[in-house]
Amino acid sequence: MKPTIKKRSLSVCIATSVIGFHATTVLADSISKIPVIAPLYYSGTLVKNNILNQFDTTISAGRDVTAFTIAGMTLDAYILTLPLDLETKNRVIQRLSNPFYSIALGHFLYVFYDQYSRADNEDQFRQYLLNNYTADQLARWQHSLFRLDDEKTQITDADQPSDDVERREGFAMNRQFFAMLVSIYDELFNNDDWELAKSLPDHYQYLTNSAKDQATVDHVQSLLMGELAKYAQSMPQGEMRAAMDAILEEGKPANKNKVNNKAQALTITLIDFVRMNVLKAYRQYVQPTQRAEVFTEWMQDKLDSNPDELVRYLQSRQNRPRAVQIVVDGLSQGLMEGLSQSKNSPYLHQALKQDKVFKAFKPSSATGKPEHDPKHQFLNQLVDQGEQDPKYLPFFKRLYQLHENGIASDGISSTPTISVRNLPIVKTGAAVSGKGGTGIPNFHFVDRQQDRAYYFFGNDALQLEPLTEQRGMKTMFDRLGYLKTINCNAQYDWNAQLSFDALVNLGLGESIRDFGEQRCLLELQQRAKVEPIVEQKRLDLINEIQAYQTLSDWRLLTKISQKGVLKDQIKELASLNEQAMPDYLLMYNPWPDHFAHFKGPFGDEIINPTGELNRLDFWLGQLDGVYKQAGISQQTLWGMAGDHGLSAVHYTLSPEAVVFEGLKQEGVELKVLKISSDEGEGPKITNALHFPSNKGVDVVIASTAGGNYMMDFFNSDRGWKVQPLYQELTKFTPISGGKPINMIDEIAYRLRESLDYLVVRKSDCTAEHCAVSVVGYRNGKIRHEVITRMGEHITYLSADKKDEPQLLSVDQFNPYKKPLTSEQVNRKKTLMQTCMSEEGCIAQQWRELTAMSNRPDSVMQLVHLYEDDRAGTVNLFPKDGFGYNTLVPGRHAGETYLEKDAFIGFWKEGMQPKIRLGAVDNGSLAPTLYEYLTGEEVNVGRDGWGYPSLLKLLQK
Repeated sequence: MKPTIKKRSLSVCIATSVIGFHATTVLADSISKIPVIAPLYYSGTLVKNNILNQFDTTISAGRDVTAFTIAGMTLDAYILTLPLDLETKNRVIQRLSNPFYSIALGHFLYVFYDQYSRADNEDQFRQYLLNNYTADQLARWQHSLFRLDDEKTQITDADQPSDDVERREGFAMNRQFFAMLVSIYDELFNNDDWELAKSLPDHYQYLTNSAKDQATVDHVQSLLMGELAKYAQSMPQGEMRAAMDAILEEGKPANKNKVNNKAQALTITLIDFVRMNVLKAYRQYVQPTQRAEVFTEWMQDKLDSNPDELVRYLQSRQNRPRAVQIVVDGLSQGLMEGLSQSKNSPYLHQALKQDKVFKAFKPSSATGKPEHDPKHQFLNQLVDQGEQDPKYLPFFKRLYQLHENGIASDGISSTPTISVRNLPIVKTGAAVSGKGGTGIPNFHFVDRQQDRAYYFFGNDALQLEPLTEQRGMKTMFDRLGYLKTINCNAQYDWNAQLSFDALVNLGLGESIRDFGEQRCLLELQQRAKVEPIVEQKRLDLINEIQAYQTLSDWRLLTKISQKGVLKDQIKELASLNEQAMPDYLLMYNPWPDHFAHFKGPFGDEIINPTGELNRLDFWLGQLDGVYKQAGISQQTLWGMAGDHGLSAVHYTLSPEAVVFEGLKQEGVELKVLKISSDEGEGPKITNALHFPSNKGVDVVIASTAGGNYMMDFFNSDRGWKVQPLYQELTKFTPISGGKPINMIDEIAYRLRESLDYLVVRKSDCTAEHCAVSVVGYRNGKIRHEVITRMGEHITYLSADKKDEPQLLSVDQFNPYKKPLTSEQVNRKKTLMQTCMSEEGCIAQQWRELTAMSNRPDSVMQLVHLYEDDRAGTVNLFPKDGFGYNTLVPGRHAGETYLEKDAFIGFWKEGMQPKIRLGAVDNGSLAPTLYEYLTGEEVNVGRDGWGYPSLLKLLQK
């Protein structure tokens, strides 16, 4: 009997199918009245519960190895071209006769070579600009990322940091790179445990501290160092080459026993990366064929037993709903609305005003400035003249013109607004805390149970999937495993049926512009050509089955002959259908955020016609065109969200220098451990099996994106593993001894010019109850304020209850938005009287009130900040214009409107909500699309859902 792997998402579907069917009967009745969704509720349920409910991905050795072509050559011919040592090359060639060795290797190389190299690597957006603008027009919009006279480098201006080109090297997929992959594969997949014929687990098992895994690491490390040395020689001189050389130096035998050796850390990371991707690539190779076989068998059986049911099923597949989920890092609703409707935009006017204010401001504390000084020529032009160019942001302009009510007026990004925290929320609809949550409270945290610090800019990024898996987070691919799914450049993709890897896109996307977008669109363009063929063949099959049913029984030979033809057509249709457009597509684009950090959120590189947002617009237009070409745009619901916005950094400083060095000069010395890089510096490498301890220190510090700074203290009276509370930190005693100090007041006072406020637990926090202290300076005086939540009831009060709290600026208005109407002003006064009292308000009222301030959802976000125990002890949020531990002019993760403002919107042909969506969590993106696709009602708190679906609001 062949070994099998059972798909995780399908096991969930099987377990919940009966419950789900009965629980959604009422919703099904209402959905049945909606023309597009009704057929899916029949066919989708049929696929999930009857056709694929017993589907397993099995080992397949039936494929002729010569059928694989890598770079246009057979597998063995391609191996011969690689710069492998003779012994390895001969051994690999000999092992190719074993199909379980060669098939997995062939598809692994296919994914990393053909799937990623079949596009032309030309900057297609640049070509679009050259085709649509004159040279004179483009000359006015040149900047550090776009030069008319420099098509290759595109980074030439003198004001760039000296290492800017080096920072954009990426890594090269050259012959030496593939030789390294083959060598690692050969070492890992040549034994009883990892030969696919013997073991194919249903999910990837990461390396552990077991003696067996440690032996694997030791064995592979010596090989890997040799291969990396060859690969490093093929890299150009620069920052990445220098980092690689440093790791190779540590990997030499003389340094092998160094604690937390980076060479071993990199070995562990590469073993996990290669093994996981081999397994993932193999699954994605065999699944379409095996799914087609299951569909063929079911349809042929139905042709024999119940042709009417088969016809109903086929008819329901013709116009079934499709969904496209787009996640754009750093996409701000207010900014995109302002740019799309730039004439008299309060957002753009205020952004320019703030820029001028900070240029004139002179801070008194010791601060620095970002390395890059953003240029705002286009922002000035927009404010002075507006923008009338129809080729600038055409997709977004059309979106706001036709579907404005489907775009939330306030997209809410959860605090802190950090990508690593918010991206899984946006992609999956899971909350951070609790069973089924993401378990990722920040870009950095200390797991006190394991004594393990995580910082995800570096090889810890590979730990995100096992961390979320441990908490039970369900991805859309897990939930929709019975449908046809594609992932373009997003993480958390184990159960995607086709995937373009997120880390590969990040590694290559800087140096090869549009790398991931090109490959995703090329795949979809090919599938768009197949889709109409499938639709027609399905329609023809329906007609022929119906004609077959009209044949008289006495024409027995004719019926037998016709049934044979129909079964052949069914087999062809099932196979072709796997090559057509997906039911669900997830696309992730990191670049608006990525470049806005280095160039500033309103820099010419970001917002002008040659900038990143217009580049994003170009690719969204291309994607829209593919769905129109495929003929399925009418039944497709589109949803797009950003994980946060961005704001400008004008002044930088280091809180650890200001606070801890200041205390040291006064005789109070704390033992401090820093686990992060400063924004703009390089990544960190952590040994996943032998990570350093965090014990024996007073505080662990970390910062990310210039806007969030975490301090983890370890002086709780209840033990090292327990988070200390506000009261304990007001009488903090360092490990070295001395008098207790009020650490909260010390931090707030020493950072008073740059600190907006800090937040710390006032009580232990659970899903039902929490109290947090908010501390900061206003008008030269320290303020202590408290937010308390009991269930849905929340109060926000001054600690002494003598006056109204001020730190969250609830009473102020948002200068980036249009002035409130008189009705809104009156409503705000009413809510202020109710909520800013000891009685407080429920969550919905707080959201409505703060949406009319310059800090949307502030009260709600902060009181939920500590529901996960791994969230840092003290979180610092800098004032507007300041950046903590950063070298770059763009930040997020603070608490200003610009950072909190995340785009979230939905659109579909014929869908016109009567009222515009208001303040909406970006976590509602996934559940809305899920409910549309499946007809299954989403309930917050059940089955891992952390955010509500907005489908009913969109259909009003």
